[in-house]
Amino acid sequence: MESSPAPSIDVEPGTKFGYRSGPFWNRQPKVLVDTEEKVHVGPGLHLFVAPNGAGKTTLLRSLAGLTKPIAGRLSVDGQVHYFSDELRMDPELKPRTLFKSMLSAHAREHALKLSDTLKLSLTKPISKLSRGNRQKTILILAESQLQQANRSVLLMDEPLSGLDAETREQVVDLWASSSKQVVRFVIMHELESVHNADSLFTIRSGALRHAATKTGSSWMDTYHAMQK
Repeated sequence: MESSPAPSIDVEPGTKFGYRSGPFWNRQPKVLVDTEEKVHVGPGLHLFVAPNGAGKTTLLRSLAGLTKPIAGRLSVDGQVHYFSDELRMDPELKPRTLFKSMLSAHAREHALKLSDTLKLSLTKPISKLSRGNRQKTILILAESQLQQANRSVLLMDEPLSGLDAETREQVVDLWASSSKQVVRFVIMHELESVHNADSLFTIRSGALRHAATKTGSSWMDTYHAMQK
């Protein structure tokens, strides 16, 4: 029996990401990000760091299929899981109830174990959780959904924001030890906590840039080199 192809993301040269503005009868494109070279990424952890307003979230939403590129073509091969930087749920919902309603029994068991590891209270309403604990809820839900799917593409917008250093380290270790059949494409605010990634994306002067190997001793060094 042949194995399934690995999940992947492909973006063709000339693909432009942005939005349209103006009256509905004459909406004009505003390009934020242009793809100058073909992009292909497979399973692994792929970081995306760029200045605020550069177009990171716009690009991520296009990969998730929520918006279309202004021009060009992209392909996301795999089951897509998209998580924004905010938990948009009923504020009175509790994490335990959320996991029960959205996860299979096996995935729910994984969520409960991860909640214990990350010290997440399962019985407080989402509205009563701190920013860090809301982020934990998003992370746990995302990682647990992977337990009930094959060939996954996980798209996350700043999942480590609001977390303390210990929790960031735990999450990064989880990513490093998890299934190789997952593409993780993650917008990051900082790179100090991540040492073992498979590639780095950034945006410079409106162009998408991709580094598959480190320049220097860290991904932070690589980011600074890509911005020159």
